[in-house]
Amino acid sequence: MRYRPYAKQGNYSIFTAVKFVSFTFFFGTLICGGFYTGSFMISYVTSSLNTIHPTSIPGIKQDKCQSTGKVWRDDKCWDYQHNPTF
Repeated sequence: MRYRPYAKQGNYSIFTAVKFVSFTFFFGTLICGGFYTGSFMISYVTSSLNTIHPTSIPGIKQDKCQSTGKVWRDDKCWDYQHNPTF
């Protein structure tokens, strides 16, 4: 049997250790980033479904705005029941 100094049991090269740490860091970052992105997307979708956003409606005169139950403020017609999923 030939003598191979790099194949001794328990003797690892620095290159092997660097590869192990690099792959561990890369896949750990990938998993954590994916988890963070997924949880952000889920919370964003669920919060936007139940939230009402006030919206300015262009092109409506004051009398028409108030007759439809909307609010006239700052020379704009505001709808306080606008849902972004509409």
